[in-house]
Amino acid sequence: MKKILLFPINLILWIFSVIKGTFAVTIYLFLIWAYLILKLISWLAKRLTFLTGLEIAYNKFLIKIDGAPDDTISRIELIDLAVSNMRAKKTRTFVTVGGMTIGIAAIVFLVSIGFGVQSLVVSKVARLEEMKQTEIATPPKSNLFINDEMIDIFKNFPNVELVLPQISVVGKISYNNSSTDMAVYGVTQQYLEQSAISPVIGKAFESNETDTTFEVITSKHYEEGTKLDTKDEVLVGDWVEVVGESDIGDQYEISKVTLPAEIRDREAVVNKAFLKVLNISEEQALNTTFSVAFIASGRILDENQDRIESTPVQYTVIGVTPDDATPMFYVPFIHLKSLGIKNYSQAKIVAGSEDKLRSVRDLIESQGFITSSVVDTVAQINSLFSSARTILALLGTVALFVASLGMFNTLTVSLLERTREIGLLKAMGMRSNEIRDSFLAESMLMGSMGGIFGIVLGFIFGKILEAILSFIAISNGAAWLNIIEIPLFFSLLIVLLSFLVGVLTGLYPARRATGISALNALRYE
Repeated sequence: MKKILLFPINLILWIFSVIKGTFAVTIYLFLIWAYLILKLISWLAKRLTFLTGLEIAYNKFLIKIDGAPDDTISRIELIDLAVSNMRAKKTRTFVTVGGMTIGIAAIVFLVSIGFGVQSLVVSKVARLEEMKQTEIATPPKSNLFINDEMIDIFKNFPNVELVLPQISVVGKISYNNSSTDMAVYGVTQQYLEQSAISPVIGKAFESNETDTTFEVITSKHYEEGTKLDTKDEVLVGDWVEVVGESDIGDQYEISKVTLPAEIRDREAVVNKAFLKVLNISEEQALNTTFSVAFIASGRILDENQDRIESTPVQYTVIGVTPDDATPMFYVPFIHLKSLGIKNYSQAKIVAGSEDKLRSVRDLIESQGFITSSVVDTVAQINSLFSSARTILALLGTVALFVASLGMFNTLTVSLLERTREIGLLKAMGMRSNEIRDSFLAESMLMGSMGGIFGIVLGFIFGKILEAILSFIAISNGAAWLNIIEIPLFFSLLIVLLSFLVGVLTGLYPARRATGISALNALRYE
């Protein structure tokens, strides 16, 4: 019963001791860095006499921050004693700090590659502007449509800056007595800008019109073999033949549409794949004209329409984009809409900021539409590389663990060698906690130095690898590869990790040093 009652008190005391120890270690970390800065100022003051005043003022500042009573040794003095001990055993110190440096450098080298490759991949996948954009599409077999009415609804959603519709159709291209089919996209100039579709040759069209008052001129046409009004009449060429019911095909009506005469700037932005298909050289691409008949079908048409096909019209190439994967070209949005198309293939929504995009997508999805964004791809990439960095960090930790064992061995051997020294210091009045802190100061100094040198060495090795891979890439026609990246938070984490390794490896020798009897230590051989 007594133990049960004392448990909360013991727990509170333990928590208090942990907080007190953490605070003391944090102060030590600050003082070690401050001491290293003091040594740098002292080195400079010997060469630049006007810095002598700064050295004295800074030293007084450290003593005040340390706040040690007059009857005790200050932590700055203990750190200075630890530096003297490290200088006395230069070879051992060099090997111990070198081991820590290699362990930290292995972690920095491997993880920095993970950060760098991640940034490289993300930069290729997404631009900053795309992180606040989303694409809208309708679910398959749904009764939802993206039309002018829905566009107005989307525009009134909070945090929505732009709504940019797109129409996708098929273009039947005729050029130099050859014909081919390829994708055609009706977009506005704003759509091209927001999608980073920029011609490398020529320019883009300047049309941002989305509303049309043009009269749509249509005429009906039936494919040969199409079932007509009477169940036994089928169109064959230009005449009607009466056939049996088993010979009758499905009804397939085509609306022939003439592009309005008011549309005069018939300009197109094509990609390099388009030029390859039509065998047009990039030097001769600009101002090249080709004939195209637009064919639209599916959900972008009204229910009473099977297919729309425009009469062939001439378009002029005014720009070429660098894409060479799939042949396609872009025409002003108003051109395709003037064919009588009421529903759009999809739309691009631009939110006010990246943080607001999620709420905008939720509102759109609540209407039943499907959204997709490059943010989803970036999240998957980040998740993948996060796992990869963890694996790389674990591999580097193996080297750090080996280095930690080396440091632990060095401090333990140093304890045995300095047993008589410890006894003499105790006989002169040095307290056990001061003996402990002197050993901890030495281990923390070696750990911190290993962390600093490790970051520098890991960065250098990474840049060497980056240079080698970049030279290979450049020799194959690619650009310089930035595959090494060390974020500030990661550097601070590495410094803290190396400091903690120093604390942990120095705890046992430091505690053991406090238990040494002064009388026995003086008799130790």
